[in-house]
Amino acid sequence: MKMIKALTALVPAAFLAACGTAGMSTTNLMGFPEARPVQEAARMDLLVDPEANGLLWSQLGTFQAFVENYKSNGHGPLVVSYPNGGTEDAAAHSALSELRAFLDSQGVTARYTEEGPYNASGLGNAPLIVSYLHYVAEMPAECANRRWDDLVRERDNRAYAGFGCFMAENRAAMVGDPYHLAGPTDSDAPDGSRRQTVLDTYRRGEPTGTERRDDESGAVSSAVE
Repeated sequence: MKMIKALTALVPAAFLAACGTAGMSTTNLMGFPEARPVQEAARMDLLVDPEANGLLWSQLGTFQAFVENYKSNGHGPLVVSYPNGGTEDAAAHSALSELRAFLDSQGVTARYTEEGPYNASGLGNAPLIVSYLHYVAEMPAECANRRWDDLVRERDNRAYAGFGCFMAENRAAMVGDPYHLAGPTDSDAPDGSRRQTVLDTYRRGEPTGTERRDDESGAVSSAVE
């Protein structure tokens, strides 16, 4: 949606400072090109309807897709900035309540959001601004304008220009979240209660493996013997 240049305090400074690259090399251990994750901010301005004293719900479909993208690829909180000092602050606060209810219905509860005001002095009907951080895959510069060498000339047994770019581009296209280009996702904590159950069973001298029923046999049918 159209940016409003007068809004200078859209999100906390730490949020904006986090935008940029992840400090990752553009080559892998073998020296070939590799895509890297770059952090960007996604933003949507939600218009307020002063007559309805709330959100302009004709934008609901677009905003729902925005929220789904956050749930799939967003990192960190969903930041909601509301106007303060504008001409329609009452309608904006009512719209904020509607926004909270809608986010809660989409599974984005208060624990996943951060709220804060921005200076809307002199602005008429200032919007609610919703934003979050996500990652995009960026290709190395050497892959942007790659050229083809004569592949027959391989007397020096060296890689041709742009070697590895296709693999890097394919990997960047296939990864679900470009953040994973920086490394694997952290594992969840182990199930402590299950671990204790197995340990207690072991101490009693009982088998710790799962018991199988007779109908779970993997024997081949006698019809083919």
